[in-house]
Amino acid sequence: FQAGGRQQARAERAADAMSWGANDAPQWQNKLKQEGLDDMTLIAKVDIPNILDNLYRRFSVNIIYTNIGDVLISMNPFQYFPELYEDSVIQQYVGKSRLELPPHIYAIAEQAYRSMMVDKENQCIIISGESGAGKSETTKLLLQYLSSVTATHSVVEQKILESSPLLEAFGNCKTVNNNNSSRFGKFTK
Repeated sequence: FQAGGRQQARAERAADAMSWGANDAPQWQNKLKQEGLDDMTLIAKVDIPNILDNLYRRFSVNIIYTNIGDVLISMNPFQYFPELYEDSVIQQYVGKSRLELPPHIYAIAEQAYRSMMVDKENQCIIISGESGAGKSETTKLLLQYLSSVTATHSVVEQKILESSPLLEAFGNCKTVNNNNSSRFGKFTK
């Protein structure tokens, strides 16, 4: 992984900003004010108001993924953005460090997949959230990515992807937030 590239670019932009006058701020500063930071470990003062402000800035411009170190925060927009999950987006994340591209569930899937292949060790991705937060959808996206990047597409992989709705039918109930709320954990191996 080439993790330093993105941080180095941010450091260079910060150094440039210090040498600019207040009236001629570079374009990236305006974008940063609108979109917030990709990785909240870069917030000058990490506290609840600054974290919420950063998430609000990103969510208000339909950026639903934000990192805080190795953790991905996903804000459920309660709408589908198909452009985020096209095959071309999957291909952008293949073989890339999670720091090379914007935060995305595919970056987490890629990191786990590559670690599993290189280190030959099992990997774990924990998906948590309240009812209706999008845990089942996120699991489907992870499985979609993993089945897409494996060298051979097997019948078993396709069956796993197709079985998710059936598995969710067991043990689920209707809640105020979700017509199909899980009452059990999911373990996919």
